[in-house]
Amino acid sequence: MNRLGGETSPYLLQHADNPVDWFPWGEEAFAEARRRDVPLLVSVGCSACHWCR
Repeated sequence: MNRLGGETSPYLLQHADNPVDWFPWGEEAFAEARRRDVPLLVSVGCSACHWCR
């Protein structure tokens, strides 16, 4: 599991079991990016029912 499991947002929770090392928006994400010297990739969100995909 990634770091989204403890979030309250329904959008974030639907991605909590993705095999991606997601971070919720916050200082932890920025600190990790600085530590690794990598850019942040920001998801602006996309949610659709299974018929729309």
